[in-house]
Amino acid sequence: MNSAWKVALLFAALSCAFQIRSRPLSASIAVAVVVFLFTDGAAVIVDLARKRRRNAESCESPASSPASVTFSASYEVFLSFRGPDTRKGFTDYLYTSLTEKGIRVFRDNEELPVGEKIMPSLAEAIKQSKIAIPIISKDYASSKSCLMELQQMLACRENDEQMIIPIFYHVDISDVKHLTGSFGESFYELVKNERVGRERINAWKKALRDIGEMKGLNLAEMNDGHHGKLTQLVVSDVLRRLKKPDLVVTDYLVGIDHHVKEIMSKLDVVFRDGQAVKTIGDEGCVVGICGIPGIGKTTLAKVVYNRLYHLFDGCAYLENVRERYAQVEGLKTLRSNLVSQLINRGSLKFRTSDEAMHFIKHRFSHTKVLIFLDDVGDSEQLTQIAGDLTGYGPGSRIIVTSRKQDVLMKVKVTAQKYEVEAMEEGHALELFGKHAFGKDFVGKVDHGLSSAIISATGRLPLALEAVGSCLFLKPNEVWDDTLEKLKDAPPGEVEKVLSMCYEDLDETQKKIFLDIACFLIGKDKRIAIYMWDDCKFFPLEGIEALLVRSLVKVGENNELWMHEQLRNFGRDKVRKENPEEPCRRSRLWNHEEALDTLNGRKGTKEVQALGLRFDRETDVSFTCEAFYPLRNLRFLKLDCANIEGNIQNPLSNLRWLDWQICPQKTLGLPFFKVENLIILDLSWSRVNQGWSGWELIGENAKKLKVLNLTGCLELLESPEFRAPIKLERLILECCSKLSLISPSISNLSCLVSLNMKSCNVDQLPDLGFMKALKELVIDGTFIDTIRFQEGSMEQLETLSACKCVRLEQIYEIDHLQSLSNLALDGAAIKTLPVSIGSLEKLRRLSLRNCRKLTEIPRSIGKLKELQFMDLSNTGVDELPHSVKLLANLKVLKMEGTHIGKFPEAIQNLPKLEEIDFSLCRNLEIQMDCDLVGLSSLRVLKLSYARISHLPESICCLLNLQMVDLRYCKKLQALPKFRSSVIILC
Repeated sequence: MNSAWKVALLFAALSCAFQIRSRPLSASIAVAVVVFLFTDGAAVIVDLARKRRRNAESCESPASSPASVTFSASYEVFLSFRGPDTRKGFTDYLYTSLTEKGIRVFRDNEELPVGEKIMPSLAEAIKQSKIAIPIISKDYASSKSCLMELQQMLACRENDEQMIIPIFYHVDISDVKHLTGSFGESFYELVKNERVGRERINAWKKALRDIGEMKGLNLAEMNDGHHGKLTQLVVSDVLRRLKKPDLVVTDYLVGIDHHVKEIMSKLDVVFRDGQAVKTIGDEGCVVGICGIPGIGKTTLAKVVYNRLYHLFDGCAYLENVRERYAQVEGLKTLRSNLVSQLINRGSLKFRTSDEAMHFIKHRFSHTKVLIFLDDVGDSEQLTQIAGDLTGYGPGSRIIVTSRKQDVLMKVKVTAQKYEVEAMEEGHALELFGKHAFGKDFVGKVDHGLSSAIISATGRLPLALEAVGSCLFLKPNEVWDDTLEKLKDAPPGEVEKVLSMCYEDLDETQKKIFLDIACFLIGKDKRIAIYMWDDCKFFPLEGIEALLVRSLVKVGENNELWMHEQLRNFGRDKVRKENPEEPCRRSRLWNHEEALDTLNGRKGTKEVQALGLRFDRETDVSFTCEAFYPLRNLRFLKLDCANIEGNIQNPLSNLRWLDWQICPQKTLGLPFFKVENLIILDLSWSRVNQGWSGWELIGENAKKLKVLNLTGCLELLESPEFRAPIKLERLILECCSKLSLISPSISNLSCLVSLNMKSCNVDQLPDLGFMKALKELVIDGTFIDTIRFQEGSMEQLETLSACKCVRLEQIYEIDHLQSLSNLALDGAAIKTLPVSIGSLEKLRRLSLRNCRKLTEIPRSIGKLKELQFMDLSNTGVDELPHSVKLLANLKVLKMEGTHIGKFPEAIQNLPKLEEIDFSLCRNLEIQMDCDLVGLSSLRVLKLSYARISHLPESICCLLNLQMVDLRYCKKLQALPKFRSSVIILC
């Protein structure tokens, strides 16, 4: 072929390579033609064509290009593989299996171009991943990309920054280590063609030798080389190492281990050293955990579930089944929830419950699942929700908790019942002591009196907790009186035990308890207080009375929480006010009873609170006149409710209007008298800045304290407040389109809390006028700078700017003299202002995942009130010596940092209770390290540390309860701990 023809074909081929962007195969053929025609002089042009094609593909599919990835802890697992060997087979199967478990996996779809170094973005992906999985296949060593990735992985592992799980896919491990056989031939062919230097050759040889020495998974040893078993083992191992979120259990787990072992045995699970190792056989089975209320069934089942889930391909946990089943479309909701969890996706919608069941029967027949159904009412509910339990994949397990012992009556697979008995006396005494004498109780008690009380409660965990809390710090006379009252109550009747605690409350405290039981579980305590305070219920004293009796709990985010049995107890109290006529009770939380009262115009002056909960698409509506008789109503919940007709402003006593997802056609109508309104919740409604209701609020709602606009997606800017009002809490959370804070916010001079979490704002508004502001939440916004005017924000107690990925600068904050909680998790800050030492009231400092932060200023030692400090996953590798002055520090977290030795500065902190140095892979502890000064230490976490030993002084810590030494591979020996110390290793 003459040169003219070659040139013509060259340009034709190049045109194909550049223009065919949606068909990579055609583009590749065009490039091949070029190579065939011009194997010498056209090499550069060919390379340009390849690059152009890659760029085109990356534009069309950003997820396939490492350059398009954000690496702020985005990936948990990095897959390294030789594309032609495994991309469309095993690697794709493994990738899909991992992602279906909710694991964030990175896989690179590009080969490294000849002569190029590994991309910085690809190297960063490897570094950021917690686990690397190299799939060593027959031609793995023929890929420059793979070898450089492997080298990077081992470098991260050497720095204790990463875990590696090698998979040997159709290769002999000996060939990998010694570069023999076809595997070695591939390597030397690459070296020859690429003209690689001696230094790099040696580095690659060492990497292959090291990976061959590691304990990995060999396909040849897995079920005759089938992919399924190998994939299952990999996924299980990854889940266990990543420690994916568990179900939440109580702080005090007393006497539960033997129960767990018994249930594992009934589930045919090999359980060793506190870990579930594997399931036995392919037959599915069900265990029903039964027992009287308050015995601890749910807690026990949660612990079992937490230790099992990593062995299964799909997992699901449905709580409060009995209650949810009875709700409108409850069965369809439960089935949909079950499916959503098993396939690990967002909420799935089914038109009917039958459609959901059909999906369950056909989708999971070959899937090994773990299902936990909590508080199932009867066998009918069990089979209606989960089927007859024969349709799930081999090895599936179902855990059921129920008050009824015949709940498994209709089950068609192997089923066993496990009845939880009352606690052993020693364990009951320990649990009772924790609540009666304080959380740090480890000493002796008056065994005679305590044992008598424990016996009277029937040794039920819930009763022990409630009665113990009632007796906390009470004199002996109260203990004697309590014992006398308990003697008349049968040990198994929890209601009578709780009644005694309830009767110990005054009338306003009882009203608060019943409000929570009927309506306010999950609500923010700080918001509920406004209603109770206006009603003269003395809420601060009342909530404290409930807390000390364990009748209610307050979560980390101030949410009110109550045990189911306590909730049922409270609601039963209300039912008994008038068993036959719900309209004459003080509280109507049941939707049907409330709707019947309104539609029948049966309302009475006795009703103080009423709740309705419609579906979004409901056609049901009722007239305004139905509210006229409810003249004492102070709480009204109207989720999705439609109201028709004219109204003459009834409900003059209404304090709290909770009208979430208010229908569009209803929004513009001023239905209720708002003069006494304290709390208005319009979350997820379609209000915007032009809504006519703002004017009504501004003119008439003079007492309004809380305005909740969470999730109002049509708000582009904050509401216009044309006149000063006494609003104290403005919640704009998840108003994702809101990008502007109206200047009229300056009229809210009484504002105590401003929540702009996940709004679209990129700068702080002028807040200098907010002299009363105590809480500012800007999590997830695009704010890049925090600067407050000198002399402003003097009352600010909480500043939360978590996940503000653009936040780089915090200016001097020394004038924030009231600040007690500073959270900057995930911010892009590189330093903290030295003036942080001036925050004399700071008690909690969280800098978790501030990866660019490399040091802590010495002024940190001036924070005399600091109790909690979290530096996990930062660049901090040592603590300033001034930390020794933090006399009140209770919790120090430095998980995943590069700290090299146990800080001398913390060795004598008298109140330090928990130290977390997990994943600190450079950490070493000297034998002469004196830990005696840590007299309050309860928890020490050292998993994955490089330690080879622990100092003997650790045995002197009398309050020590748990030491986590898992995966401390260099640990040679342990000192002799007290028998009560739990050692995880």
